[in-house]
Amino acid sequence: MRGWALARPSQQTKEKNLAARALFEQALKIDPNNTDALAGGAYTYVSEYIGLGRNPETNYDAKILGPADEAIAIAPDTLWAYYVKSVYLYYSHRADKANDDADAGLAINPNFAPLWAVRGIANVFGGHFEQAKSDILQSQRLSPRDPLGGLRTSYLGAAELGLGRFDAAIVDYHKAIDLGGEGLGYISLSYVGLAAASALAGKMAATKVALAEARRLMPILTVKWLEDSPSLSFPAMIDGLRKAGLPEE
Repeated sequence: MRGWALARPSQQTKEKNLAARALFEQALKIDPNNTDALAGGAYTYVSEYIGLGRNPETNYDAKILGPADEAIAIAPDTLWAYYVKSVYLYYSHRADKANDDADAGLAINPNFAPLWAVRGIANVFGGHFEQAKSDILQSQRLSPRDPLGGLRTSYLGAAELGLGRFDAAIVDYHKAIDLGGEGLGYISLSYVGLAAASALAGKMAATKVALAEARRLMPILTVKWLEDSPSLSFPAMIDGLRKAGLPEE
């Protein structure tokens, strides 16, 4: 439990993530079949993979999918294991498989809010924006105070952006920024989306401010980088950022 508290804070850092991993490893020394610890240890590698600095020598499929599958084999109702797999799969360009794992977990417990959130985000990655919005709203109804509320709200904005509802997207991105969540880049992504939505809504003064903050937080941001990013490479996002004046390379 202490490991999970450190693994999913609203403000993640490399130090918190490593401390969480140490706790999960300690739990596994006590009980190698502790399924929540297996899933938790895998999740620390997910956080490393998506925003805390990847290690080129790490086999992330082995560090993440291996323990998560082991946990499910021991106890098929280990919902955090399905969550861990889903998050990693959509960030590694496998959104359809991420959806499959989220569905498998929700079939066991349809009230597990984190799985609705990850299914919604996977649907954003896959371009299924109406379904994404429905899933994320369900996660918010079930768990309105989740520590990763900023992330969920940011992807709700992305769903609205993909649906062409630019003013609604702007509202969601502002909410996401207010909720916080830097460390894994959630605020950065919110400013990126806010710049795109503002540009497509014709609000160029707000666009300029949002784009400047996005580029300050994420200096590598270019159109080419976006096109290679599974979390942001959908047409409305790219079109909006081109209109905002984001450089191609």
